[in-house]
Amino acid sequence: MVRQVPLLALALASLCNALPAADLPLSEAVEAERLSISPRQSNYWKPPMKSSIQFILTGIPDVDDGFIKPNTGIYELDMFWTPKETIQKLKELGQRSVCYFSAATAENWRDDYKQFQRQDLGKELPDWPGERYLDIRRDNVLKVIKKRIDLAAEKGCDSIEPDNVDVYSNDNGFTPEIKPDDTVAYLHKLSAYARSKGMSVGIKNCIEILGPIFDDVDFAISEECVQYLNCTAYANFTTAPRPGTEGKPVFEVEYVNYTYTGKWSDDGVALDPSKFRTNNVNFPGLTNEKLRRKLCNLDEPGASLETPYLKINTIIKTLALDGFIMFCDGRVERSRTKDITPGRRDLTGLSGAVGPAFGRKPAREILRTKMPH
Repeated sequence: MVRQVPLLALALASLCNALPAADLPLSEAVEAERLSISPRQSNYWKPPMKSSIQFILTGIPDVDDGFIKPNTGIYELDMFWTPKETIQKLKELGQRSVCYFSAATAENWRDDYKQFQRQDLGKELPDWPGERYLDIRRDNVLKVIKKRIDLAAEKGCDSIEPDNVDVYSNDNGFTPEIKPDDTVAYLHKLSAYARSKGMSVGIKNCIEILGPIFDDVDFAISEECVQYLNCTAYANFTTAPRPGTEGKPVFEVEYVNYTYTGKWSDDGVALDPSKFRTNNVNFPGLTNEKLRRKLCNLDEPGASLETPYLKINTIIKTLALDGFIMFCDGRVERSRTKDITPGRRDLTGLSGAVGPAFGRKPAREILRTKMPH
């Protein structure tokens, strides 16, 4: 169910991940109209500081047999395609749901595409036919995206992850240009509305605005900060950045290709993890355990499985974002998934090599957001 992406070596460039390694100052938030709801006084769920997450955007979790692996406690899912029944079953199984949708692009395969007005639409995204940037400053865009938040609440999502809000860093076609402050103001409104519906809010990448939006998000998702040398940008996010605040969790995902010649248990646990062979084209000299330690920052001073580097929660996936997940201690599990769209096949049984599996590109990949090379 996820738009397939090219190999890591062919990933696209983006300002959001292109900053050098450095602690980013937490600046004051931009003034914006917001609903009167205090995150400290609210009763919506927020991820614990030390926790794990499973991302599944190829297919949906198959919970028909009344179990789910791994027991990470948090699953991120495509908000549109994941049925309410699946989200409710995950809740019964002790798993919280973070519902993903694009908040700054219009995808012509979505049911609400026609609700956007012509003036809302900017340039088409390179390499992604049918998807166009949105002018997040327009009232109608906010109106449509609020309906998406309503849908997430109706399905029982515990949290939302509004993606692609780094529209300011792309050639979007809007005049006057969209600036980072516009994204900050937009996120103020989306966050307040989602929280008023009982859901927490996450932000992916966009490390240059982590300071201004700190109060408006409850967790962050980073992709490949090890590769792009910007993990330290989250140092202020995971600690108390100023009096009266608390650190917030960061979920980091790194990507590998893999082959596996061992066996799986019936519930999706790799029984012979030593038989995994992993590589990442951006770290040509590292494979297997050495690569895993690198991607999990385990070789950083003071870092360990019990005390992760900068308190960042890391998992390892493939770009397919299917059921495969590798943990920093070397365990590997595979969520059972199923495909609910016509004419598509599931990726559950594939070896793990990254590459296009489907001709159709129906959904923006959750963590691909314009990755730099």
